[in-house]
Amino acid sequence: MRENKRIKSVIFDLDDTLIDWSGLQGTYMELFAPSYGNIHRHLREKGFDMPSFDAFVRIAYDSVVAEWTEKKKTHAGANFGDALQAALRACDIDPADVDLQELMRVYDNGPAPGVEPYPDTHDVLTQLKESGYKIGLITNAFQPMWMRDPELEAYDLLKYLDARITSGDTRFMKPHPAIYWRMLGLLDLMPEDCVFVGDRPGHDVQGAHNVGMIGIMIDPPHLDRGFEGTNPDYVINSLSELLPILNELD
Repeated sequence: MRENKRIKSVIFDLDDTLIDWSGLQGTYMELFAPSYGNIHRHLREKGFDMPSFDAFVRIAYDSVVAEWTEKKKTHAGANFGDALQAALRACDIDPADVDLQELMRVYDNGPAPGVEPYPDTHDVLTQLKESGYKIGLITNAFQPMWMRDPELEAYDLLKYLDARITSGDTRFMKPHPAIYWRMLGLLDLMPEDCVFVGDRPGHDVQGAHNVGMIGIMIDPPHLDRGFEGTNPDYVINSLSELLPILNELD
């Protein structure tokens, strides 16, 4: 660890921070349909009376939207398992009759078509590791981290991370302080030891400020977030701009 340096860790958001969603092919419903199709087929093979494929995809998607809408009211972590159970009940299936973990494995989450790391992501993470920074990841993904790990593996990002958590794991969503404190515990660091980098000022930057951490906003050309009433400590347009800031802070 960087014992004599002010900043010892850089903690990142994932989506639109390390990986670029601007090239996503299709709608979100089209993106998730094959995975919900895996669950639909699995349940039919188990003997459950299922609606049509299209109807089930709509039910599952609507359950996810409802889960996010409700949990965002209090920044409680939206949870994939909860959304999945709601979808089962909408199909007149008792969740107690189903192995939920098995369904989550059958879902088979993976990289989205057209989504890839930014061109400088690997170079920046490599330089951070070589400079002795610990690297953390906090994402508001509603899946548990093990469901997002296949994406990180496919993008060759997992090897850089010293700790990683989702809001689905913690049951808290950025900007709630609890999810940041969970990460700090995993890294065994204090807020003043870290900077947080994310694309959403109201979630990422404000959450970092809520615990006393430096908040850096990444604002790539394809996003138009605005500051949402938040004042980032720094604003960058690409990850490469982060390195001079860290040198300045040290």
